[in-house]
Formats: sequence, C-alpha cells, structure tokens
Amino acid sequence: MKYLLHFYYLFLLFLFSSPLSADNFYIEGSPAQVTIDTSGGETRPKMLDLRVGYVKSMHQFELAIMTSVSDDELNQLTVDVPSAVSVLYHYLPFVDSDIQLHLIVGASQIEVDSSYPGTADSSDSFQGVSFGIGFEESFSAMPQLKMSADWIRLYHGDEMNITAFSLGVHYDF
Repeated sequence: MKYLLHFYYLFLLFLFSSPLSADNFYIEGSPAQVTIDTSGGETRPKMLDLRVGYVKSMHQFELAIMTSVSDDELNQLTVDVPSAVSVLYHYLPFVDSDIQLHLIVGASQIEVDSSYPGTADSSDSFQGVSFGIGFEESFSAMPQLKMSADWIRLYHGDEMNITAFSLGVHYDF
C-alpha cells in the first residue's frame, strides 16, 4: 500500500505543478485477462479495466481500477480477482510516431480470492512494483479516440506472478 501512496503523491505533485489544459486528460476502458501463474498451474480470471489519467508531452500518469467479470477454475480450485488498483507512470519515447510505445512502471495492489471443495475459502492481498509495455494508435477520423493494448506484470513474487493483458479504447478530452 505504501507504494501506491508514493506514486499517488507523485501523480498529484506532477498534476498540480504543471499548467493544465483540457486536452491532457483521458479515460480508458477495456476488458482484461489476468494470469495468475504458480508452480501448480495457471488461472486466468477476466476483469474490466477502467483508467483515468493525465498526459504531458512524453509522460503519462494514470489510476487503473480493475473489477472482476468472471473467475477461473483449475483442478476444482476456483480463483477470482475481485479488485486490482494501480497507480502507473508511462514513458512515451516516440511522441511523433503513429503508434505510441509505452514503457510502464508503477505500484499495484491485487486482491485474490480462492476456494477449493472441502477447505475454507481464502482471500489474499498482494502489492508491489508493477512494470510493463503498451501500445496505442489513434483513429485517423477521430484522433482523440485511440486503441490501446497493455501487458503489465502487476505482481512478481518468488512463487507467484500476476500479469494483466488488456485491449481497449482510450478517449482524450
């Protein structure tokens, strides 16, 4: 949780220390597939990824909130991710390109619920540094509307990794 607070404070500092214009804010929505990879196997719950952010030149800050759409099952083990919250920074190295490359770093907190027949249900929280890569392309008829794709490692642990892949629509105000 402390990582989220540090990135949130940096986001607010950046946001209020720079001149704002209306075309720098955006919202994004996309379906996402979260992969929870352990030594025992993989599960892939589906989520809805909603984001709000601010762009200035080659820098982009965003708050991403993911909510569960469906759980996944592996050998009678049912796994769900009811929520994931991330504060992310995107570096855009090629601003003038038609397809934008995003180098992503941030902090995330992920809630994971699991149930197995004959045992008590469990709920765990994972938090830590996140990193990833993304791509974005504008529609020529509507440049404020963009298609986006992100791959983000939300959590990296010794025995488990949590990764999200999302493909969605981004709208600049």
